[in-house]
Amino acid sequence: MFSNEVLSQFSELDYEVYNFIIKNSDKIPYMTIREVAKEAHVSTTTITRFCRKAGCTGYSEFKVRFKMEKEKKTAANLKYDHSSVFDFFQRVETESFQKQLEAIADVIAGKKQIIFLGTGNSGIIAEYASRYFCDIGIFSTGINSPMFPINLEFPEESIIIILSVEGETNILIENSSSLKEGSSTVVSITNSKNSTLAKISDYNISYYIQRELNAVEMMKVDITSQIPAVYIVESLARLTVQKKQG
Repeated sequence: MFSNEVLSQFSELDYEVYNFIIKNSDKIPYMTIREVAKEAHVSTTTITRFCRKAGCTGYSEFKVRFKMEKEKKTAANLKYDHSSVFDFFQRVETESFQKQLEAIADVIAGKKQIIFLGTGNSGIIAEYASRYFCDIGIFSTGINSPMFPINLEFPEESIIIILSVEGETNILIENSSSLKEGSSTVVSITNSKNSTLAKISDYNISYYIQRELNAVEMMKVDITSQIPAVYIVESLARLTVQKKQG
């Protein structure tokens, strides 16, 4: 309802109305235009002008649309399909999945430098993975910035573990190619082994869960669960410690 295009049209008075509405979102559907004007310290004319800039004919339509948007977001937040996550945890018990983890842990154990790389939510998991490895006794670095100068020369003993749900983020694909050319070993943790990032990596482990996209104003945000990625990096950390200890 409040896209960047709409917000860019707001005046200072409009922003006062906007801030009041956001802070009192539960009350707005039940308030009259005069009540809003009084509490927001603006005129009813300002409220009407604000509503028209938001794409409504007036305050009455604005209240209805605002309530519908709020209910839609609340309903979306309440729905969470656990089945794909449960399916993932059933798959991790299989011999083939455990062998994948073991093979990658073997490779990690033989490297002197471990770097986790990701962007967005996956970037946060990359930083968490680095911290977890350090906490468990294996030094590593986490990079959560697509602008990091990845063209630096890493030693051949380096292993780069790239996290990406979709596996199609251009900057991560480009970085992966550059790192492989520099003789670093690249491991990717993605949702599907058919993604570009998975295909160009030296090793890949995929978790296959239902992708979730949430519509926020004029854009879609990826809210796919990161639980599988967290499980994988924690498992790799523990297995790597075991390998190093012999």
